[in-house]
Amino acid sequence: MNDYTKLIASLVLVASLGSPMASGQIPPLKRVMREKLEQSQLILAAVVTSDWGALERHSRELERLTSEPAWAVLRTPEYVRQSAAFLRATQDLIEAARAHDLEAAPLAYVSLTLSCVQCHRYVAKARLAR
Repeated sequence: MNDYTKLIASLVLVASLGSPMASGQIPPLKRVMREKLEQSQLILAAVVTSDWGALERHSRELERLTSEPAWAVLRTPEYVRQSAAFLRATQDLIEAARAHDLEAAPLAYVSLTLSCVQCHRYVAKARLAR
């Protein structure tokens, strides 16, 4: 495993273990977040193995999750911005898969992972503020 792959795997681990949203989630949200994590892990595998079909399929599944009612945890402009960043990253993954782009795919994956971490931090702070 090279250093780049270790970095990506570490980001996934941080995103999954450090999720402040894990406590107190309602069942539909918990299901969506679990599915998001599973799809993200499958995307990492597809990026590392250059499995373009799987990359596109799992990225589209993440894109679909953003339209689930449980996805809208908050109704704030910042949450909308965070969701848009996540959606842009999924679309970048889809484009990288279509183009078989070995450089864009891992960058889009890192962007996706960072958008998750940043949003989870934001939601945790917003909940504390309440």
